[in-house]
Amino acid sequence: MNESPDVNTKQALLLAAMEVFADKGFDSATVRDICGLAKANVAAVNYHYGSKDGLYTAVLEEIFPKGEEWISNLDDGLPPEERLLQFIKGLAEEIYTQSSGQINQKWAIFLREMAKPSHNLNLIVQHQVQPRANELREILTLLLGPDASDQTLAYCSSNIWALILDHVLTQPILDRLTPHRPNLGLDVQDFVDHVFHFALGGINAVKQRA
Repeated sequence: MNESPDVNTKQALLLAAMEVFADKGFDSATVRDICGLAKANVAAVNYHYGSKDGLYTAVLEEIFPKGEEWISNLDDGLPPEERLLQFIKGLAEEIYTQSSGQINQKWAIFLREMAKPSHNLNLIVQHQVQPRANELREILTLLLGPDASDQTLAYCSSNIWALILDHVLTQPILDRLTPHRPNLGLDVQDFVDHVFHFALGGINAVKQRA
């Protein structure tokens, strides 16, 4: 059974909006841009989503779904070192090895929200960042011990996030540095191994100092 024209138009608007918002950001994207790409009437956005803001919210809910299963469904019985490795591996692969347009648009929109937050950043944090932050904090508590201070846990967590996100945040600069540091591409295993050993070494150093 074929979908109705309304359903087709609504989906076309959603897909077009993902592309336009990723390319231009929310403020610079226009309803005309989106409808032109979707081959839809400019009134279609209001009809299906209420407004440009409503369409943007629908895009975020599509690419940052609530309750999405976390990267590795980590086994709590694993040694904390193995859990840290799997955490880093899962997040790095999610960012750097997915090649579909939706994933690329996901991280483009994420970076735009980081640079110029909107009220929709709350949705991204609740659906995507908070579950990962909770898990990393749990792993670090096991590695550092129950007496680790909140400040120490926060510093270590921020350091690991920074290591993992380095390429996606700074690649335009890295492309212009000499010597050139290549894009990670599809092979991230060396990167994962480095981040894991570097992070674990730092965690052990912090634990010894304490």
